[in-house]
Amino acid sequence: MPIWDNVFSILGKQTEILKEMTSITTTTLKTGEKNYTVGNNFNDSNFTCDTKKIDEMLMVEKQNTASNIGIQTTLFSLQETMLKLQDTMMKNHTEMRADINEIKEDMGKLKNEIKLDISKLDEKVGSIQQALEKNEHTIKEVKK
Repeated sequence: MPIWDNVFSILGKQTEILKEMTSITTTTLKTGEKNYTVGNNFNDSNFTCDTKKIDEMLMVEKQNTASNIGIQTTLFSLQETMLKLQDTMMKNHTEMRADINEIKEDMGKLKNEIKLDISKLDEKVGSIQQALEKNEHTIKEVKK
């Protein structure tokens, strides 16, 4: 059963990866516009430049989040397909084992029938040989 163990371990790892990815996406989806307060120490030109950089970073992050959602959707559909495949494989495996056991029983019965037929043939061959020996002995006596 090492093949099934590998399948189960792969599915477990995929589930963990997907959980990690969804938790990351959930936290990034919750981030929104930040309110910036200007203190007396800031220079207005530096602040607007920094604000633009931060806003650009937020836009990139939001774009990454959208692409992550697409990737996650694809991964979820792949996982669902793999689970369906696993169910099908397990069903086929169970059916095949039942078929194999049925074939084993049929082969056992057939083997016993063949043994019985062989023993009957051996008996017939033995009786034919005895009849031949008796006939040969009778022929020898007649020739004398």
